Amino acid sequence: MNLLRNAVAYAESEDGWASLATVGSRIGNQASFDARNYGYPRLVDLFAAIDLFEMKRVNNHPQIRYKRRSATSVA
Repeated sequence: MNLLRNAVAYAESEDGWASLATVGSRIGNQASFDARNYGYPRLVDLFAAIDLFEMKRVNNHPQIRYKRRSATSVA
């Protein structure tokens, strides 16, 4: 999980969203990582299954960001 979070943090833009392609490249440069080892055929499928990340598509390109607690959820 730390590898995924760090890769997203590295690739995120000012609005917090990161291109999955950049995240995947960063992960590949840091470790020998394969989403198939975790039961997912593609990295996008792995991120979609993890509740810590939000996903959206921009021009059919996946973007991800780490979910942050909103100000209203902080007691």
